[in-house]
Amino acid sequence: MSLETATLSRTGTLIAVVGPSGAGKDTLIRRAAERYEGDRRFVFARRVITRPADVGSEDHDTLDEVTFEAWEADGRFCLTWRAHGLAYGLPAKLQTDLANGASVIANLSRRSIAQAVDLMPHVAAITVSAPREILVERILARGREDRWSAKERVARKGESELPDGLVGHWVVDNSGTLDDAVSGFCAALEEIAS
Repeated sequence: MSLETATLSRTGTLIAVVGPSGAGKDTLIRRAAERYEGDRRFVFARRVITRPADVGSEDHDTLDEVTFEAWEADGRFCLTWRAHGLAYGLPAKLQTDLANGASVIANLSRRSIAQAVDLMPHVAAITVSAPREILVERILARGREDRWSAKERVARKGESELPDGLVGHWVVDNSGTLDDAVSGFCAALEEIAS
């Protein structure tokens, strides 16, 4: 039996990637997806959001609020949450990937992790962090907020506690080089998938 076969014979893990705005979650997820392209151990979730797609931002599917709520009522999501005035969802098909033993990587809100722990057998978390001044500069680089709004966003205290029931928690510092952060992120993914 190969390592890949052995890994995929167990129930998979939802890997919740969390952290403040500007920490670089989407960049690390995108780089890891490129590195693991074709590797059946990993599935990179494409979120559905009630926000139009934006160049330079996360690649996601867009629905209006009415359609999102209809999909939610139809059970077309395995996890949904609201944050920053938007609705977010993970497609229900990801449950099949988990049942087949894949590790599913998804950018989640910290507030949604407790729900994920209640709904899925294995949930791990990777927190991506960076100093506040770096977060502000990254938010400004997106071009969607002014400096005052960026500082306000960073100053907001998010929920720092993760729920009980996680199979593990890793922290990746994304204040140095991108290559170092990608290496740390991928090392965490490998450890979770092993």
